[in-house]
Formats: sequence, structure tokens, C-alpha cells
Amino acid sequence: MTSEVFKAAFSSGKEYSAEEKEKLVQFRKMVADLSLTEEQLEDDYLIKWLRARYLDLPKASEMLRASMKWRKDNDIDTLLEREGDSIPEDMKKGSPLAWCGISKEGYGTFIFPLGRNDLRAMIEKYGVKACERYNNIFMLQMLKIMKEEGEKKGVKCTQLIEICDCEGYSYRQMATKQCREFMTNMQNNMDANYPELLRYAMMINTPKVFAIIFNLLKPLIPKATLDKIDIFGPDPEKWRAVVREKFPVELIPAYWGGDLVTEDEYASGLAEEDAAYTKVTIAARERFIQEVDVAEKNTIIEWKFKSEGHDVGFHVFYSKEARAKKEQWEDIVPLARVDAHTQVQEGSHLCEKEGIYSLVWDNGFSLMKAKTILYQISFVDPAHQENPDA
Repeated sequence: MTSEVFKAAFSSGKEYSAEEKEKLVQFRKMVADLSLTEEQLEDDYLIKWLRARYLDLPKASEMLRASMKWRKDNDIDTLLEREGDSIPEDMKKGSPLAWCGISKEGYGTFIFPLGRNDLRAMIEKYGVKACERYNNIFMLQMLKIMKEEGEKKGVKCTQLIEICDCEGYSYRQMATKQCREFMTNMQNNMDANYPELLRYAMMINTPKVFAIIFNLLKPLIPKATLDKIDIFGPDPEKWRAVVREKFPVELIPAYWGGDLVTEDEYASGLAEEDAAYTKVTIAARERFIQEVDVAEKNTIIEWKFKSEGHDVGFHVFYSKEARAKKEQWEDIVPLARVDAHTQVQEGSHLCEKEGIYSLVWDNGFSLMKAKTILYQISFVDPAHQENPDA
């Protein structure tokens, strides 16, 4: 998205054009028969429905009426009071969301570590309907904190800006029909019942496989929403510069490009049983190589690993044949030491050609200490990407 488009999208939501002011008067009369609260009759609330339908009065009225019916049918207005404490602990841990504060412009500021969100595990455990219910509670909690914190600052906080960190996000999260059904329903729910809530979002650390995932969801997302989203790959120099330009850096942790020095409370990784991993001990000055023979191009390799007590070197390379000499290696993921003992490491690669893809855990820099790693490797074949339900 260009800077010009961004500026247009970021113009103050509280500044109404002459046409909008006129439409607001007409719209308020048009929906006077609805049992709207005092807050729902305010301009800040009504303008969202008008803007979501490009100031088309009949369509905005239809949209608001449908949403009010949804709220009534699902007891939304009392849901937080009745079930706000009912979200299971593993659901909370599996759906991390960090509240940062309110920007000078009055926008609620969030960080969503999507790569650490294990949606699939939650859906497999609780089912789609229960997860949709929990998601409604999350939404109400998010709106509640925006309202309460806004009141403390004397501002109306009705829109949000967010950093969505996709590091570690896996195609596995969208590889089942239930996961896609949930994501589709939640996107439709957002568009239908929370119009104009999103002010701006940037997605960072997106892996190559993200393009496949995003293409599944893109047709469901309105163009007006897509125009508010910027997408960045794993180069921190690029996305951190944008964070400093678009976000209140005093509220953003340094890990995500801001000035706030704080511990990343999500750094403990995913809570998974060691039994789900293959365990290997690597002697000092040695390395462990796991070769993967890819017979069909466009296969996706996904990996996840952690280490016990110490960091470890990791890289991925390609070769045409097994047990290739080092000069025949083609780097896919350059060698780097990673803190796999403090956070589960995840990644994926879209294999553009057939051959041997080798995952390497390197302990060559350690003179004395052996390292124990636990790893998982999985695959998504091209046919499944084209027809996930097959």
C-alpha cells in the first residue's frame, strides 16, 4: 500500500464530510425504530455502518438491522457478563494477544503473535462452535479494554491498530476443513458486526507459505479492509522502520521495533508434550543432519524444534543428491544460532524444485557441551494445497 493510500485510510475518523453529516441525520431517522442504546445512537457508532456501505442508506440500514438481530440471537450484549470467565486456560495461552495502550490519535494498539497461535489444536479439542463462542468473548473483552482505557484518557477509542507477527506460522493451521470454516466464519463476523474497527494492520515475518494461506482468505476480505493491511516478510530492517513510522513506539516492545523495554511474555513457546518430538543429542563440535527427499516440486516442508538448556545452530540447504559435499549445498535458511531453549522454533519452506532438503542442527561452535534437540518435520503436498479437502 502506498503512502498516499495510507494517509487517506488514516484520515481522522472523527472528521465528517458535509455529505457524511447529512447522511448521519437521515440514517438516525431511518433506524429510529431499533432499540439502540445511547452509545449506539452516537455519530461515532452510526458512521461506521454508513462508511462500511459507502454511505448507501438502505444498505447501511440493512447491515445494522442484521447485526442487531445477530446480537439478540446470540445474547451478545450479556455474553461477557455471563461467560467472560469461561474461556479455558489453554485457549487463552493458545490465542495470545497483547494490549499495548492507546496511541496519541486515540487508536487501541495491539500485538497479535499469530505464529504462536495454535488454532488447530483448539478447534480439534473444543470444536468450531465453541471456538466461535470464545472468539466472541475475546472480541468483547478487546472492545471493553479499549473503551475503559479510552475513558481514562478522555478519548473515545473505537478503532484499533495492530502488529500481527507471523513468525512460525504454519500451513498446518489451515490444512483442515474445520480451521478454514472457523476462519471464514470469523472474517464474516468481523465484517458484518464490527465494521470499521480496524484502522491499520501490518503483518510481519510472513513465511513463503503465507501466500498460499492468504490466498485462501483473500476472497473473503473486503477491499476496504485489504487496503488497511501491509504485509512484510522476515526482514526486520524493513518492517521495524515501518513500525516506527506507523505506531506509537513508546508503547511497542523493542522486540517488535519500538522503544519499550520489557520481557516477551510469550517467549516460553508452545506447550507441547516431548513425546510428539524426535529427540537427538548432538555431541560438542558435531552436527546432526536430517535429509528430506522431496519428489514433487511445490511441496511444503514445515519444521518445529526446541533444545534443552542451550542455544543451537540451525540451517537448511538443498542438494540434488543425498550426502552431498559442502560445495554442492545451496543455502535455503542460512546458518544462525537460535535460542531454541527459550522459545520453540518454527519455520517452513516451499520447495521450488525436487531433490534433497537437509535440516541441520549445528553444535560446531560448542567446544565442551553436547546439545539435546527435539524436532518435528511435516509436509504438505501440492495436491493438498490445490484441494485441501481431498
